[in-house]
Amino acid sequence: MLFLLWFKVKQPESLTQRHLMQIWQREAEAALPAVKQGKIKGLWKVSGKREVVAILDAESHEEIDQILENLPIVKEMGYAVEIEVHAIHPYESFYELVKKIAT
Repeated sequence: MLFLLWFKVKQPESLTQRHLMQIWQREAEAALPAVKQGKIKGLWKVSGKREVVAILDAESHEEIDQILENLPIVKEMGYAVEIEVHAIHPYESFYELVKKIAT
């Protein structure tokens, strides 16, 4: 199953930019191997914002929870990271459904 994940990182006042970037570096070091392995189908940084968008291939909703709770940025800044999760599927399969409904 494919999921769209939208991460919005809020920097607490008590956290310096350098410390935030160190946490984000650990996050990137955990995420990039998953991209190479194909678990993460796409990973993008939103320009000008502290936001990241990812397409993740997971076997279940429980696996999504497990993955998210083990991310370095969530472990270190969970209270300051908002994550939107949306189940998605290929537009081609939606088109097939539309054809059935339309006829």
